Amino acid sequence: MTTPDKKFDVVAIGAVCVDAQVIGDDALLERYSLTKAVSNDIGADVLKYAADDGMPKTAGGPATNIAAGIALRGGNAALVGKVAGDDLGSFFSARMQSFGVEYTALLAEDADKGTTFIMVVTTPDKERTFACYNGAGLMLSPEDIDRSLIREAKITYLDSYLWLSENGREAVRHAAETAKQEGSLVALSLNDRHIVEKNREAFLSLATSHADILVGDQKEFGALFGTTTLEETKDAVAKLGVIASITAGAKGAYVIEDGVMTHVPAEKIEHVVDTSGAGDAFAAGFLYGLSQGKTAPDAASIGASWAADIIQHFGAEPKIGKNASPSAPGRKHAP
Repeated sequence: MTTPDKKFDVVAIGAVCVDAQVIGDDALLERYSLTKAVSNDIGADVLKYAADDGMPKTAGGPATNIAAGIALRGGNAALVGKVAGDDLGSFFSARMQSFGVEYTALLAEDADKGTTFIMVVTTPDKERTFACYNGAGLMLSPEDIDRSLIREAKITYLDSYLWLSENGREAVRHAAETAKQEGSLVALSLNDRHIVEKNREAFLSLATSHADILVGDQKEFGALFGTTTLEETKDAVAKLGVIASITAGAKGAYVIEDGVMTHVPAEKIEHVVDTSGAGDAFAAGFLYGLSQGKTAPDAASIGASWAADIIQHFGAEPKIGKNASPSAPGRKHAP
């Protein structure tokens, strides 16, 4: 189904960011004026404070996780995403290059915009509090889409978080059209049920006209198709004529290919540390498998394996390949 002589297994396009996952207490929340257990929007002043606070940071965003997951396992991946000309943007760019991801920093034109930053604070009571600075990541525009990258992509992955901005939506549409013209398969990621619900008509139109692959969970697929059961979703996917993977957490995933739905179980893990990024890890493995010409069920088995790796450590960044620590479990090469 894919074109084997293209350079990149996947070119991922999305709203990139820098993540900080912190074990903290209520005093930390007070320091940043954060309301506990909800998502808080923060301004540039708090961003500067948080970014300089010495907390451990990783490169984030679904498209980033897809590209990193593939490149760190020996595959070929490129990433298109916008950062700012600040320390966080430099950190992000260096991180991608160290992982072997093909990435050239696209800098926000607005000098007042910082790199998108998301801090997650987990307190002793297990509550998670989010601090979000929506910066350069949502400023990606059609002019930023590199046709030469897509021309060399077996699969072009499109992150739905770009739908949070008008120029981001236009960038997604332009990238999908470019992929069709250049013979690259289009993989639309649903990512967030609320985003899909808000943009359902436009999202469904793009899926109908351009998508070859859909990835998401059952709630996200339900939001797209207006379905409530797996059987209804299977029929909707079959009618659309695309390949789909529907993740179901510990139950594994369901893949649909040529109208046939197959259950792929999750790998059994004795000690789950953190499920952050599991869906992205699954999608990375699934898309990588498809890029290698595997069937959807076989590709989903790779996805299940990669998801099993990610949930055995803290954070969504893969700890394999060039990013592996001596004690980190996980497979270091693409199968």
